[in-house]
Amino acid sequence: MNEKLSIVIPAYNEEDSVDAILKSCLDARAALIKDAGLSGVEVILVDDGSKDKTLEKARRWTEAKVVPHERNKGYGAALMTGFRASSGDLLSFLDADGTCDPLEFGGLIKALREANADMAVGARLHAGSQMPFVRTVGNRLYALLIRALTGVSLTDTASGMRVFKRGLLSRLAPLPTGLHFTPAMTARVACMGGVFVERPISYAERVGQSKLSVVRDGVRFLRVILGTVFAYFPLRVFGPLAAVFLLAAAGLALLPARTYLGGSGIEEWMIYRLLTVLTLSVCGVIFAAIGLLAQKASNAALGRPVSWVDRPAIRETAAALGASLWLAGAGVNWPTVVEYATTGHITRHWAWVLLGALAVICGTVMVSLSIALGAFAHLPREDAS
Repeated sequence: MNEKLSIVIPAYNEEDSVDAILKSCLDARAALIKDAGLSGVEVILVDDGSKDKTLEKARRWTEAKVVPHERNKGYGAALMTGFRASSGDLLSFLDADGTCDPLEFGGLIKALREANADMAVGARLHAGSQMPFVRTVGNRLYALLIRALTGVSLTDTASGMRVFKRGLLSRLAPLPTGLHFTPAMTARVACMGGVFVERPISYAERVGQSKLSVVRDGVRFLRVILGTVFAYFPLRVFGPLAAVFLLAAAGLALLPARTYLGGSGIEEWMIYRLLTVLTLSVCGVIFAAIGLLAQKASNAALGRPVSWVDRPAIRETAAALGASLWLAGAGVNWPTVVEYATTGHITRHWAWVLLGALAVICGTVMVSLSIALGAFAHLPREDAS
């Protein structure tokens, strides 16, 4: 294949393991060149502002390229510095803590080529792995989340050992500078429609103390996954929210509706239930409207081909439904308005006021959605001829 591999190693206060990881990466070069048919392998260590002897020890290894940060910038920032300093056709990385064997890159490269994938991920979640139980559970939950939101199946979303084609790098920006770099990378490639291939890798207990906080970084992992998916597919987040709120509203409205249709009338205590129905319904309609607008904006920003969200029928349906709801709400409450204007009192049952208000509010949201969608039609698109 005549491709060159760049191995990037981010390191922060890893004086106990830096010699071992550099030795193993440098020793693996010949085997990787032979087994994967590479033209060469370069090893780049980025010292991320270490306060111990990591940089001093790393500089003794003259066959490796050592790039220092004057201050600590974060795991993701160190990786990006290494990628910019690299010259390989294939980019790879692994941690400096000794948990992964650089010889595993050979299998990952072969898997990448065989599947014609964009990225090969070393899967650490298997029977022989020494990954702590809590982190294993977290990774599996993130994998389920990504699969549910993007349709991409991947078992190890935060793996710190990967190989990918250099051309993919420019499409991944922006990525976070911290430890949530890897789940963000996974989510972005999945949202872009990239092709993953996974291969089990050995995973040993790390040398030294982990810098990963299960709670703090776990929350960051979750936020970056949801944030990335939302940027590409906001309707996949807002759509389920809208459905949940509207279904809950419908469920709560069953009893008052059944009571009214049975001829018993709406009882006073039901005001709290119906106020909840109104609140849930309005929230559901707003979620749906914002989801459609955000999806439209995302499609336009990313230059996606025209999809069902862009069809004029969506805008026209929203306008017709909104106008109908507004008129219905106004019609329901018109007698109440007239009564109050002429007598200064309201004798109509409060349930009619709530029903009319619900129709007017939802109708206003739908009409506003139609107007906003119409505005998008006047904006230039990258795929326009």
